Amino acid sequence: MDRFRRTSSPLAIGGDKDRSFARKNLSFGRAAESFQHKLIASFRSVRRSGLGQELAQNGSPLYRALLRLPNELLVQVLCELFIADILALRRASRALNEVITACGPALVRFWVKHKMGSLHTKLYPPPRTDEAHLQYLLAMRRRHIASIRLTRELATFVLKDTLRHTNQRQKQMWASVYEKMIPLVFGVGYFLEEHRRILLVRDLGRIRPRSHIGYDICTTPGISTQERKILKRLDPPLRLQCFYMYCFILQVLMRKLRPPTYAGSVEKVFRGWHGKPACVEDIAFVLILGGAGAVAKLLACQNYSERRRLLHSFITRLSPHENVRWREHWRDLGVTSHALLDDIPCSSIGITQLDQIWTPVIVEGMSAQSMEFTPYDKDRYEEVVASRNFLNELMGYDILRGRPPDEDDSDDGDGDDM
Repeated sequence: MDRFRRTSSPLAIGGDKDRSFARKNLSFGRAAESFQHKLIASFRSVRRSGLGQELAQNGSPLYRALLRLPNELLVQVLCELFIADILALRRASRALNEVITACGPALVRFWVKHKMGSLHTKLYPPPRTDEAHLQYLLAMRRRHIASIRLTRELATFVLKDTLRHTNQRQKQMWASVYEKMIPLVFGVGYFLEEHRRILLVRDLGRIRPRSHIGYDICTTPGISTQERKILKRLDPPLRLQCFYMYCFILQVLMRKLRPPTYAGSVEKVFRGWHGKPACVEDIAFVLILGGAGAVAKLLACQNYSERRRLLHSFITRLSPHENVRWREHWRDLGVTSHALLDDIPCSSIGITQLDQIWTPVIVEGMSAQSMEFTPYDKDRYEEVVASRNFLNELMGYDILRGRPPDEDDSDDGDGDDM
């Protein structure tokens, strides 16, 4: 346990020939002792508020012991916590916030090595050791939470809307299918996020003629060349599965953003429902600029009216002319530069046409001259696009039937509640 000892006393020096080495050890010892005094002084001068004030007033030995731990042990303790617990500790006191920030590189290395999956680090490569900060973990946590929420809403849509009468066996199968959908939804979220980043880099900050001054959202053609670069980090089989998942997400979103078919004209007027579904421009807007998180929030709404209000709110809150807090919403989309934020009120931002998102790249890969996909994938693609059964292709069986095509039916007994 000598390496965890907090003392900074120099080693015993013997002999005249080791004086230079002794001076070097003394200098290192003084530097370590100075750093230790500064660290302890920051703990003593902490602004006690919230949990830190309560623990300090009660004289909690746990709080004092935590602040006195050596750096190695403190990093080990923090690595065993969830990110939500680490964020709670950051809010507890200024001293804990400074300690956790200083331990950020070690936390990033631990999570990348032991916690994150290969798909996470492949799509979002971790920063170098000298550039690793806690913000990388927080960004990955937001993306993972958005993927889980969207996956949950998609599963809820299938179980409640498509499979209205489900038995226990179907619910058990969907528990395992849910785990399979999460990485595919994460891949779709990565594609939409990178697509948005390319559009914002293209349209923000460029020089425009004075005749075109003014905030504007317009529809632009596809960016197939940039989309190919985005998809290079996905293997062709995973790339095709993520595309099918994107098509299923788009299918569900368009279904949820049109008036229910059971309602008549009088009921639509009484409920305030629009006679027409949401236009493709609005759907492309929320897909690209909102990403997986915005789609999950739309699908989480209880009824059609709430979804249309949320869609309208998402579109108008980004406009400098309709929302006073538009800067905060653009920062949430990744626009952090003050110069670019100042340029938004006179920018024309192009949103890719809905049918030009991702589809042209896959169609080109399915051509006879392309070697990107196998002949079996090309044949299946034609059948899936014609039938639009994207989820069946992902799951490998007909979800309306409720079992894989090669599953034995002999185990169907009294346990199924049909």
